[in-house]
Amino acid sequence: MSKNKKIAVCIFAIAFSFGLNITGISPILGVLNEKYAGYGTSMVQLLQTLPYLSLMAGSLLVGELTTRFTRKKIAMAGLLIIGLCGVFPLFSESFAVLFAARLLIGFGFGILGPMTSAIITDFFPPEQRAGYLGLHIVGMGIGTMVSNLAGGALASLQYRYFFLVYAVAFVSLAVIRLILIETPVTAHRKASDLKLNGMVYVISFASLVHTLFINAYSTNIGIYVQENITTNTTVTGLVTAVNAAFALLVGMFFAKIAGLLKNFTMPFSLFAAAAGYGILLVLPGMAGVYVTSALCGVSQSCFMAIASYLITISVEPEAVAKASGIFSVIGGIGGLAAPLILGNTSAALLGENTANHQFIIAFAGMLIFGIIVTFITSRTPENNSTGQ
Repeated sequence: MSKNKKIAVCIFAIAFSFGLNITGISPILGVLNEKYAGYGTSMVQLLQTLPYLSLMAGSLLVGELTTRFTRKKIAMAGLLIIGLCGVFPLFSESFAVLFAARLLIGFGFGILGPMTSAIITDFFPPEQRAGYLGLHIVGMGIGTMVSNLAGGALASLQYRYFFLVYAVAFVSLAVIRLILIETPVTAHRKASDLKLNGMVYVISFASLVHTLFINAYSTNIGIYVQENITTNTTVTGLVTAVNAAFALLVGMFFAKIAGLLKNFTMPFSLFAAAAGYGILLVLPGMAGVYVTSALCGVSQSCFMAIASYLITISVEPEAVAKASGIFSVIGGIGGLAAPLILGNTSAALLGENTANHQFIIAFAGMLIFGIIVTFITSRTPENNSTGQ
């Protein structure tokens, strides 16, 4: 196997398992909302976004870790944590155990996430990176789709069987162990020597806002389906698999999409989510759910791909892992705060915290932010390096 093929397989393997972060516990969120009704809906929704707390801690440490350990060792450690913490709730119905596992698993995702961009930067020049970042999105899309479908089917037998899908992290761990090419640590430099620039923080703030509003989908769609359509977790798994399938399609064609839209790739990703939420508001029922799932998948995939690409060209190669870590931390704040902010805003402005009301807030937020980013983008010189 050639070097490029080995790297491509490893990128896919990492991304496939990272897709579990998108799936989270979404297919069984409606079931958990009933099982743990005494804790309240907001607390149950927090289980979906709770990993962002330790994800931020892991992401903050990535810059320092790359000066002490190789990319390969960091990726393997992240996958091991994901596998162990992901599978553990299979053995207990305790809310405390599930809470702890969801909290700790984020650290694995936090140190694993920046590795893809760092590995791509290590081995490929800027003009080739968009394609490999697209492969990363494809891997995440397939991983999310498979885990949603398999997890929903397993949960229909017994909800705790859902957690078996996290065993895939051990498969990815084996792939990385066997074929990822070992690279040196970051030139024995201190993490403080790896300089970032203002663009990293601008992109990261955009991620915070996007993550805040896109989480209205992941924290509410299972509850919406459970309360309004069906209690069958297989259906919920199918719905979230549609989301992953469209994310996958964007990943497959990301280089062409970015080449066509250029600077307007990020605004497009924001308007896609706004359109998705808007359609569900005017077209309730399964038809609206499927369209919303598709458009939110497009949004998440497109945003993450273009943001990751912009990070890789904004700093020197040695600082990409640190920059990606900062990006994950700031974006993670939006994810962690999403249930509280969206829930409280819905209650304050619309009188009650419901899934439908959170979709309204997310629609308005994505639309307004999309307009702001479009205005800023229209005044920025074009970057053509993502085109094919």
